[in-house]
Amino acid sequence: MDPPDLDDYYRYRVRNLLRVEGIEDPMDIERAFLLYRRIFDLFDSRRRASGIEIPATLEIEIFLNCLGVRELKEEHMEAYASPMLDLTVPKPGVREMLEELVSEGYKLAIVSNTPYHEMIVAKLEKEGLLDFFEVVVSSHRVGVRKPNRRIFEYALESLGGRPTEAVMIGDSPYEDVMGAKRMGMLALWVFREGTSASLADGIVKSLDEVPKLLKVIA
Repeated sequence: MDPPDLDDYYRYRVRNLLRVEGIEDPMDIERAFLLYRRIFDLFDSRRRASGIEIPATLEIEIFLNCLGVRELKEEHMEAYASPMLDLTVPKPGVREMLEELVSEGYKLAIVSNTPYHEMIVAKLEKEGLLDFFEVVVSSHRVGVRKPNRRIFEYALESLGGRPTEAVMIGDSPYEDVMGAKRMGMLALWVFREGTSASLADGIVKSLDEVPKLLKVIA
């Protein structure tokens, strides 16, 4: 999924969180946005430094408590997920790629660093992509983040496969490519400007290349 500008993404989240509490004033929203970014950046740095996932519920509870809101509601978590559901779009060609891989007998899994598992499932369902995957593995559910080997092990166990039979496809040189290679898996890197992945077994510039690359590296 390709996100929009991150400030727009998080401002949209904050606006919807405040809307649950009936707060619509633009000045209040902007102040709350600046507060949320500080809280988010703190949580994000701790997640990355420790490799341990911190659930989104804790992040949102602290944010709401700073605003004087003491009760976390389901509507708040829906608001948390709203920018993922409403503002992100799948990469071009993803459906066709998934259809081809499934038709060729591949078992597919999502392995995602996310503090809110239900958000990923809801997005896949909204885009009509959920049924392509045998399992959705999230750091929220496993408790650790890529590149920790436990999250890859969980995915492999769920699929009934071994590392030498698996290929990771992702756009993060560190979390996806290095994490997979440490496990003894092959890895395809989805090209992203400004980064490089020297450990990757192949580079994906367009998703329609994936089935052919899989045959080559296998």
